[in-house]
Amino acid sequence: MIGNKLEQSIISVFQENLSSTYSINQVSKILKKSYPLINKKSNFFLQEGILRKINIGRSYQCFLNMQNDKTKVLMAVNEINKREAFAQKNSAFANLMDELSQLAKKFRIETVILYKKTLIFVTSDMDKKNDIMDTSFLTKDYNLLFFTRKTFQDRFVEDIDLRKYHLILYNTDICLNIITSVADKMVVNGLINEKTSEKDIIERDKRRSVEK
Repeated sequence: MIGNKLEQSIISVFQENLSSTYSINQVSKILKKSYPLINKKSNFFLQEGILRKINIGRSYQCFLNMQNDKTKVLMAVNEINKREAFAQKNSAFANLMDELSQLAKKFRIETVILYKKTLIFVTSDMDKKNDIMDTSFLTKDYNLLFFTRKTFQDRFVEDIDLRKYHLILYNTDICLNIITSVADKMVVNGLINEKTSEKDIIERDKRRSVEK
């Protein structure tokens, strides 16, 4: 059985930044839970193929296996929970969702993501973006941006802020399929950036030692 509160919280740690890898010890500290508890659940996730691991030195770090259907289900549950929490705090949410539903009946919209005050439309019909903007009242409250699948994937891979603070409003499953298809690229980029940061710190410390 998967999907309880602890399991969802572990997935959330990784899901907040899909390019990051974490040790089990790091996850336990982030969640403020005991190491044995997180270790047991993480090993279960590894056995189920929900998490994968990469050896780094004498230890290993974990990351989400976003090609696994169970992982996608857990991620979808987290996204739905985020959306419900957002809805409870925003009285205009029902009107927003109704408008998106109406637009989806008229235009080929694959998914819609909220990022701060911007609505990101992923569509296969970019020629209709002006029609969408002219038709919808959403332009009064939000900036509207339009992407193809490919251009959205490229933006998602490069933009850590978008990865962390997005909210899927329409077609959660489709959006996750779009995102998870570039999962390996995100993890590789994260590892490269982490190594680069470590080198920068080492070089900075060397310069400070020389200056002293």
